[in-house]
This record gives sequence, structure tokens and C-alpha cells, in this order.
Amino acid sequence: MQFKNPEILYALFLLLIPILIHLFQLRRFKKTPFSNVAFLEKIIQNTRKSSSLKKWLVLCTRILALGLLILAFAQPFFPATETAVKPRETVIFIDNSFSMQANGKKGNLLTEAKQDLLTNLPQDERLTLATWNNAIKDFDPTTDRNLLLDLDFTGKTTNAESLLLRLNTYFANDQTTAKQLIIISDFQDIGLREALDTNQVAQHRVILQSATLGNYAIDSLSLQGTGERYNLNVMLRSSFPTQAELPVSLFNKDKLIAKASVQFKERDTASVNFQLDTDQAIAGKLSIADPDLRFDNDFYFSINKTNPLKVLAISNADDDFLRRLYKSEEYQFTTVFENQLDYGMLSEQNLIILNEPQKVPAELANLLKTHTQQGGALILIPAMDVPSSTYSNLLNTFGFSGFSEKSDLPQRITDINYDHPLYQNVFNGRSSNLQSHVVQTYFPLETTNSILSLENGAPFLTKINNLYVFTGGLNITNSNFINGQLIVPTFDKIAKTALSLPQTYYTLGTQNSFDINITIPEDAVVVLEKDNQQFIPLQEKQGNKIRISAKEGIEKAGLYALKFKNDTLATVAYNYNRSESKLQEVTLEPIKGISENSNIPDLLNTLEEETNLNFLYKWFVIFALLAFVLEMFILKKFK
Repeated sequence: MQFKNPEILYALFLLLIPILIHLFQLRRFKKTPFSNVAFLEKIIQNTRKSSSLKKWLVLCTRILALGLLILAFAQPFFPATETAVKPRETVIFIDNSFSMQANGKKGNLLTEAKQDLLTNLPQDERLTLATWNNAIKDFDPTTDRNLLLDLDFTGKTTNAESLLLRLNTYFANDQTTAKQLIIISDFQDIGLREALDTNQVAQHRVILQSATLGNYAIDSLSLQGTGERYNLNVMLRSSFPTQAELPVSLFNKDKLIAKASVQFKERDTASVNFQLDTDQAIAGKLSIADPDLRFDNDFYFSINKTNPLKVLAISNADDDFLRRLYKSEEYQFTTVFENQLDYGMLSEQNLIILNEPQKVPAELANLLKTHTQQGGALILIPAMDVPSSTYSNLLNTFGFSGFSEKSDLPQRITDINYDHPLYQNVFNGRSSNLQSHVVQTYFPLETTNSILSLENGAPFLTKINNLYVFTGGLNITNSNFINGQLIVPTFDKIAKTALSLPQTYYTLGTQNSFDINITIPEDAVVVLEKDNQQFIPLQEKQGNKIRISAKEGIEKAGLYALKFKNDTLATVAYNYNRSESKLQEVTLEPIKGISENSNIPDLLNTLEEETNLNFLYKWFVIFALLAFVLEMFILKKFK
């Protein structure tokens, strides 16, 4: 048994007062003469014994009654659970990801969760409310209700491990408190379904079920140029195979320019094509009508009219393969013989290719170094009929140790570093069947950053400080590399590292960067603007271009204008991640120590019952009254 007000127990010492009064009370007896003294002594003796017993009984009942009243005011109780008497720390995580837009019984799932919390949260308890992108500490359901009502959906989610680390920081480092974590979610996020190591924090999960699992979404798109037309292929997805026919609208800004209908034909994926003119910039939006989840009903993309990427080949050998590689309209290809090179041309180029030069003067090496420092790219294809020391000055300038003596032992190109940025998102799989690529002679080079490697482990293509180095010549006499499967993606990706133009679209929350060809004052900046609201992205000036990085800061999907002052340089499209578009029926595996609940009121009522204290003060008051009644009975019946 415990007491809510144990300090009142000190009042028990007051019970000593009636005891002392009883023990030290003095009575004076009046003398009365009687004729028969012997008879009088017997009566007095009997009266004294009866009076003494009565006084002791009255004293006991009074002490008992007062003691019981003091104990009643101390409020004795038995706790309902072991943690009932401990101070509580409660953190409630509310999933506000886009899948919570699905409709429940009282509207969307997020609205339903907010209403249930406001109705059922205890009014006298402070707690922490957390979402994917926000936290409200010391939340008071009465004064802070508007903060809860204002919680909105977000596409800014993380993995379950990162979420747990953040939620654990909201608990104090006090081992004497009872900690409990409540997770309210539809658990469409796979990571949230697993057990979370909460470091002795009691965990409760509330599984919110949507009324329907059906949903249609625009999943992705691809854009390919075919002469004077773009072929825009749009991929759509359904939560389940269906026969539905879905209209898809295409807008340029706010103007409807095309409309088509897509049929799923008992499948969960479908596609539709649009044709677009290549002679105009497009700030595009694709749209479908689906009332279930709305964040994936619109898909934004942009096509910018940009100047072609400038490629300069400084050649002393056949460069026909370079002409064929860079013949499209997105490139402006120029070739010069090394003895006719005008150094003034270098500053205007994005990519410079040294195609088997016979020499590289120190002045040229320094200019090429400056070119790469300003964001340009450089490719060295060595000539095999010159000494290895020919390129030592250039290689040393960029941080290489220089070529070793030429090796005449033919080697196959057998290994690709698929994790290198040059080959990321290039291949559908990882193949080791590269035996058709053969190099007759090459210059060994010491490096740990091989992109392509020979069968003996020596590098064939490597990179340092924006200098891409082939260790062997690419002419058909020395290698068949230019006729193989790697030539096109290799040179195309190298060129695009020199000037990474804005992509058709980006996904929010992923690392993304692009370049803009512009020269602005040193202290000036470019901004991203949407709906008259401006955001300054991370930007790095590199010569006559600026590299823009905008992973952080942009939280809403849409079309953003990249502007310098009042001039629009490009349109950049951002979309939400579509990972939550496919709704699934959730069945969680039972986990020991974690309670599962289907609604918020039941869980909160259960937790409230666990904190109940079985108070006994009523019984103590009743017994005190009985003691007073017993005292009255003694006073009346005993003479």
C-alpha cells in the first residue's frame, strides 16, 4: 500500500495528545460521611473499575477514528501496474506521409488521427507529438490544439532507423520515468512494420486502415528526340490489375495541349505516348483524376532550349569516331590539328579531347588545368608511337605519377566499376562478358581509381581532377574499343559531366545538381522561384557556368523558374517520390512486447487504465465513522 499524500502521516503524532491527557488526568473526590463505611467502600471500588474500563474503550475508539481520518487524508492506494506511480514520458508519432491521404471512416486517415487525439488525449498530461518533418514538445491538448490541426502531409520521409534515432532524442535520460512511444500510421512504409529497438521504451502501434486500397498514379516518364519531334512516353500504375480506362491530360504551363486515354487491360501498369515539337521550351504537367491519393495525380517535367555543349578535339590521328559520337544537335563539335591550335579557343569549350597528341607543352598543360578547375572536362587518348614520358608533365599537373614504359602484351578489358558516377544508371545489369574489348598495347599507370580495367588489373580508363585518361590508343590498329558496346555511354557521360544540363525532372529528397552556362558578378546569385516565392539554392561558380544543387530546401513538387534578376534561365521540374502510391493491405507480424491497436481511443483508454490508482480512502472514512458510532454506543450503554 502506498500513499498519495504521505506527508499527512506526520499528523499521527497528534494521537499522543489524547493518550497523555488520559494518563495524567487528575480527579478530585468529594468526601461524604456515611454510617456504614464498609458498604461504601465496596460501592466505590466497583464504580472505579467500571469507569476505568469505559474510559479506555472511549480512548481507543477516538484514537482509531482520528487515525483512520488521518490515513484517509493521506489517500492510501494500491497501484494498478508497476509503472502506474512513475512519472510518464509519452511520445506520439503521427505518420503524415502521402499515403495517409487515403480515405478512412471520418475523412482522410491523417484527419481522422488528429480528431481522435484531440478528443481522447488526457488534458492534464504533457507529451511530445512528432511527425516525419516536425515535432511539438510539451504539447497541451487544450492550448495547442491548433498546432495539431495544422499538421499537413509531407513527402520528406526517412528510413525507420533514422526516425527511431530522432524519436529517442525526445525522451529524457531519466531511468525513473515510464517511457512510452505511440506510433500512429497506416504502415504502408515497409520499415515501420519491423520492431524498433526503443531502448526499454514501451511501444504501441495503431494501425489505421483505409476504406479503399485502389489508387492510380503517374509513375514516370521518358523523353526521346526523333528529328523534329519529341516522343514523350508516360508510365502509369494501378494498385491492382484492372480494366479501367483513365484519361491523361498534358499541359504546357496552364494551357491544355493534348489529351489521351490509357487502358490497363487487366494489368497494374500502362503507358501512353505524346508527340511534342522540339523547337519550343515546355513547362509541362501531366494530370489524371483520382480521388484517393492526390499527391501522385500530377507529374511535372520541363524541356529547356539550351545552347549545344561545346566539344573540342585536338587531334593528331583519325577522329571520325568522335565526329560520329558528337553529331547530334545537343553538341557543337570542333576538331583542330594540334599544330594549328589557337589557345584562345580553350576557354569557350566544355569538353576538350586530346586525341593522340605527339606532345603537350607546359603552357597547354597549365591552360587545360585551368579549364578543368572551371568545371570543364578533359580526355587524354595517348599515342602509342611516342615515349611514355611525353605525357608526364600533363599527368603530373593533374596528380598522376605518369605512365610507365609501354606494354606490348595484348589485354582484354574485363572489369567495369559500375559504382563510378560515370556508369551509374547506364546499365540495366552488371555483366562480366567484356571479352570482345581488346587492347594491343598500353601504358601502365599507377592509380586506385580505375573506371575500366584490363584482365591483369591495370587501368584502361581512370580519372582524377576532371581528367579522364585512357592508357591505350583508341585507333582501330591498337584497339577495337570504338566498335564495342562501351564507347557511346562512356564518351556521352564524360561530355555531360562537363555541363550537366537540367534533367527532364527530379525527385524531391534525392541528390540532384545541374549546370547553367552564365557569367554573373561574384557576389550575385541565381534563385529558384515558384508562385512568387524565391529560394536560393546551393550554387558554385565555375568559370562561365554555375553548378546548382537543390536537394535541401525544396519541399513542394512543381515547376520552378531558375532566374537571375528578372531573366528566366531555365525551368526545373520537381516531383514527389511515388513509393507510397501502391496501397497495400497491411498485416503486421505480432511482436513480443509491442501492442497493436486498431483505433486511437481504445489505446488511450487502455493506457489511462494502466495509470489508475486503487484508492482506499473511502474505506478508511467509513471505518472512522464506524469508530465514532462505536464511541457513542460505549458512552450511552456503559455506566
